[in-house]
Amino acid sequence: MSKNMMIGIIAAIVVVLVIVVMMTRKKKTSKEQCPIDADLLIKALGGKDNITALEASPSKLKATLKQDKDLDVETIKTLGASGIVAGHLTLTMIFGKASSIICETVLEKIK
Repeated sequence: MSKNMMIGIIAAIVVVLVIVVMMTRKKKTSKEQCPIDADLLIKALGGKDNITALEASPSKLKATLKQDKDLDVETIKTLGASGIVAGHLTLTMIFGKASSIICETVLEKIK
């Protein structure tokens, strides 16, 4: 094997390793960051004591509440909810793909 061929193979391996490391780091940071102000969402839902349950589906966030009189739907819309469905003591908000990370962040803050 010639010297130039070995240098080419080593360079290709280094490039592949750099790409793998960059992709791995990007995935970790995107999972850790909540795209909205979770404290403001908690306040808009009536405060942490008003939230009895919170669950996420792939595109929606569903909150079960003690009472619905303190809801601030306009604030939730400004946080990026593309749709809101209010029921008796439940509120379903469409945040798209970010719903699960929003749910995790809010649950962590209201513990």
